[in-house]
Amino acid sequence: MVRRPRLLAALLAAAVLVAVGVAAWRAASRSTPVSEADAVAGFRSDRGGSPAAASAPGVPAPGVYTYRASGREDASLGPLSISRSVPAEVRYVVTRRPGGYAVELRVSGEHVEGYRYRVTPGWTDMTWRRVDVTFLGLGRDDRRDVVPAARWIPRRPAAGTGWEVDFLTGSLRTRGRGRVTGRGVLPLDGRPEPVSVVRTVTRTSGAHGGGRDETVWWSPRLALPVRMISDTRLGGVAGFRGRLRLDLVSATPAR
Repeated sequence: MVRRPRLLAALLAAAVLVAVGVAAWRAASRSTPVSEADAVAGFRSDRGGSPAAASAPGVPAPGVYTYRASGREDASLGPLSISRSVPAEVRYVVTRRPGGYAVELRVSGEHVEGYRYRVTPGWTDMTWRRVDVTFLGLGRDDRRDVVPAARWIPRRPAAGTGWEVDFLTGSLRTRGRGRVTGRGVLPLDGRPEPVSVVRTVTRTSGAHGGGRDETVWWSPRLALPVRMISDTRLGGVAGFRGRLRLDLVSATPAR
């Protein structure tokens, strides 16, 4: 007579665990959108995010830019895998920094990338990088200096210009090559925006190494990507692949 209640209790507990696991798995298969209001609040609270801050040559106007987005993110751990679509809109937060500016790309509540750039007469160089991607609440907010500062975009991107990429973020080494592949025009705010097409292909060695292929349609006038397409593949114990396309909605940021 005692075994039956114990068996029922065990079955009930197992059913609860299964239900919790299924709910968590479903939640991990969805991305949490970042609202413009939340991004603007974060921008205003940042020491470099004063709405009164003016732009400078080679530095985008500070504020929150919105991009239409499409793409998927896949994570794997052994035989298990999770796939989720990115939200329809992502936020690109620009703040001023001494000698340049910082960017926070808020793809979703589960995916944030951060970059700091130094602007010189000839180049925009990346000096710092942040990657924070989570699935099922698991992940790592990795923030590291880029040593040495890496060339990212030439200030005057002439077609055919190429450069080497070679830098360290902690113990990880990234190598590759960037090139201005051409010029074009994209529609923005109801008018044509001249852009330079810049492709950068890199590979990172180390425990979580992998490759990244990124093409940016860059507006020298705005110092902003008008369009960006990237494909990132990372290996190791936990694998990741992210495919993302972004198209700028307006050249006027929210503040």
